[in-house]
Amino acid sequence: MSTTRDIHAFLTILNRPELVQEECLLQRIVAPNADCRYGRRYRFGKIVTVGDYRRNVPIVTYTNVEPWIARIAAGEPRVLTREPVRLFFKTSGSTGTAKIVPVTASFITDKSRAFGLYWSALFHGHPAAAIGRVVGNFSDSGGATGTPCGLPVTSEGAFWNGVGAVAQRRGRSPIPQCVSAISDPDARYYTVARILLEENISLLMALNPSTLLILFRKLHLFADDLLRDIARGGLNAGFRVGAEVHAHVSETYRGCTARAEQLRELLSRPEPRATAREIWPSLQLVVSWRSPMQLPYLQLLADYLGPVPQRDYLLMASEGVIAVPIEDEMSGGVLATPIHFYEFIAEEDISRADPPTRLATELEVGRSYVVVLSTSAGLYRYNIGDVVRVRAIQDRTPVIEFLHRSGATCSLTGEKLTEHQVVAAMRAATDLHGITLEDFTLHPSVGGFPRYILLIEPSAGSDWIPPAFLAAFERELCARNIEYDAKRRSMRLAAPELWVTDPGAYAELRRRRISAGANDAQIKPVHLTRDPSFSAGLAIRQTFVTS
Repeated sequence: MSTTRDIHAFLTILNRPELVQEECLLQRIVAPNADCRYGRRYRFGKIVTVGDYRRNVPIVTYTNVEPWIARIAAGEPRVLTREPVRLFFKTSGSTGTAKIVPVTASFITDKSRAFGLYWSALFHGHPAAAIGRVVGNFSDSGGATGTPCGLPVTSEGAFWNGVGAVAQRRGRSPIPQCVSAISDPDARYYTVARILLEENISLLMALNPSTLLILFRKLHLFADDLLRDIARGGLNAGFRVGAEVHAHVSETYRGCTARAEQLRELLSRPEPRATAREIWPSLQLVVSWRSPMQLPYLQLLADYLGPVPQRDYLLMASEGVIAVPIEDEMSGGVLATPIHFYEFIAEEDISRADPPTRLATELEVGRSYVVVLSTSAGLYRYNIGDVVRVRAIQDRTPVIEFLHRSGATCSLTGEKLTEHQVVAAMRAATDLHGITLEDFTLHPSVGGFPRYILLIEPSAGSDWIPPAFLAAFERELCARNIEYDAKRRSMRLAAPELWVTDPGAYAELRRRRISAGANDAQIKPVHLTRDPSFSAGLAIRQTFVTS
């Protein structure tokens, strides 16, 4: 099927979202699973309308479905789906405990269909992007483990990277799997830059804009070594990347003095900095996340990318796809109505015991909602924990963007920190060093490369804070959040800073909140905030940064 026909078919159904959603739910989710254990418990066989489904089936979180998933992992068949589970995707849990979510063949087909819609829209708008080399995500996605019954457990990125290896062998992607799997970040970024600088790139993609930012910074940092490699061929022996990587680079890139001289002129220019299109004249588009949480990275990237158009990637999680971007320079996309079934809880209602849900046609522009997802992989009315905002209505289908995780969370580059994780890490670090605190808060920095600021107010008797305290806190945080650990190891997050306040700082913050209208009895501690200006105006008497 042509890309033009794909995207036109998708755009055509935007004016009838309720019919598309009804078919998706009843025919592709409920009916096929009426005979599984979950389906029998909630009487899927009696469900004939969307209303029946919403009345019969409860809204759940991972805690509710975890026992069912554990039965699948132990080898029990037909638990959440009649269709066999092929593997599990591993993702971070809201309390730092890793989650595993079941994956069926139908679910893979659904996600593949969403990917197809995304790329159809992209190449329809940028046909020249399909002509040259397409660079996909090149971050290390980790390996696979297993369950007691032998089913593999892997990150979604690693799974699709394996599928993408087929495209690499067909010549579309210049980055082989052996390069993506390099564990040392400096070595991986260097090798990727070494390869890309000799390629005719038409599309550059990395889910995290921080990945692209680091790539461009490493490209300039290692410019002299890269130019020597390009001129003489092969790969700098100083990086430990393994024999397979060295062999690939040596056999594929045998030396090109003309390209080295061309790049030398560009990369030696102090101002203005060489832009992506100057380095790769055929570059048509850059793809990465563009949610509001990514703005610090996108702003820093602007000088490197120059005028090259940018497009958001699919709004998705391991549990499912939510929206398909179809426009450049925008955050989010059109709700993926043919892929899964969606309900929405108004963000202000999320703490209610039995919050009401809205369907896609009932959303309001400008409002924020928590996504409730039903999929062919056995997640039914699953509160995915993502808060989205409705940007617009296209025909009759909402256009939504990701805002943040529900609850007290923060995510600068996909790490999805929770207040629970921050509090637990702080408790362990203070116990280790015998420190007591009046209060503490973790918040994003203002400007510069994204990092976190740990603001603390020591109690009397804990005036001296040892430099090792911050390292202990971060070590505990990494242990509780695998995504934060990965982002720090890959340098997509800078090292955190510790700011020690003068006595009385949090009392002053409390006074400010009361002056702003907060009820004194209802003021709660804020241990994690997305507000970069949280500590503005406070007296800071000491600062540390980890190495």
